[in-house]
Amino acid sequence: RELDALRDIAIDISKILEDTNGTIEVSDGLGEGSTEIRIVVDKEKAMENNLTVAQIFSHVNSITSRGKSVITLSVDNKDYPVIVVDGENQSMAMEDLKDIKIETNINEEDKEVSLGDIAKISESQGLSSIRRKAQERYISVKAGIDKDYNIGLVSRDFENKLKDYKLQEGYSIELSGENEMIKDSLTDLIKMLLLAIAFIYLIMVAQFQSLLSPFIVMFTIPLAFTGGLLALAITGHEISLISMLGFLVLSGVVVNNGIVFVDYTNQLRERGTSKKEALILAGKTRMRPILMTALTTILGLSTLSIGVGVGAEMIQPLAIVSIGGLIYATILTLFVVPVMYDLLHRKKFHRFSIDEEE
Repeated sequence: RELDALRDIAIDISKILEDTNGTIEVSDGLGEGSTEIRIVVDKEKAMENNLTVAQIFSHVNSITSRGKSVITLSVDNKDYPVIVVDGENQSMAMEDLKDIKIETNINEEDKEVSLGDIAKISESQGLSSIRRKAQERYISVKAGIDKDYNIGLVSRDFENKLKDYKLQEGYSIELSGENEMIKDSLTDLIKMLLLAIAFIYLIMVAQFQSLLSPFIVMFTIPLAFTGGLLALAITGHEISLISMLGFLVLSGVVVNNGIVFVDYTNQLRERGTSKKEALILAGKTRMRPILMTALTTILGLSTLSIGVGVGAEMIQPLAIVSIGGLIYATILTLFVVPVMYDLLHRKKFHRFSIDEEE
């Protein structure tokens, strides 16, 4: 019964997969099952006749077994088993099984009981194989994804349809395969991205010897991510593992422009320049190196973003995200960083000096 329920669930899941857009080559995991004869013993009737299920199984097995190896012959260094087959029971049908007699003893009186009187015999479709994981039986239902569809969107559509499916008690559905691997990898990449941002901030704190200046520079990272997302949307690419690697690269590259701007502004203010004049002068002086740094990176990734070369289309989203983020962040850095600097540096900049005594 458990196998029947498992098979029915597998068939239902395969139908849901077939109804999901983007799936191809759906397999219910049943394979080419063969017709089998099932014998279900009525335990109460068996006990009335002083029989156990094990005794009945042993007797039926001895009659229906295909053959037994009695000896092994060795000829020319090769072993050949000799199998004895009962010709009378070789072609036994379901009706013949019902007439199998089983000897028993009831009240010290020998008696023969027909198998059909103490068991239910039926014909059904069996599984080609039975698989187990952690001592639990399971069936793998598989499907491919059409090349014109995104695996993440197809999986999301399938999961939404599964929510409406009423699963029998004691059974569960687990999603695995490429989609599960992608989810785990994306989770790991997000953790790596957050850790990278934390490390970048700590390094800048040590460089600037301040908590405020690195905080201003960190505003360039959201700008870069926004530009990367816009680039993906414009080019028609989805968020994937490769594009997430592009965001990871951006988080370390795009802060360079903000570091150059804020560091030079602080230097000017240490020399006594007013905040407004320092921001204007830093923008004029550092615009060229900022643009040159961004431009060299963009041009270096331009061929990869076009997808030129064998296998380049796999890494193409990384280049697209990097280029889009750099262009967007570089342009807005010249406006956002000065504004944030002006808003956060309200207090007068203190100049420290050490006078040496002769």
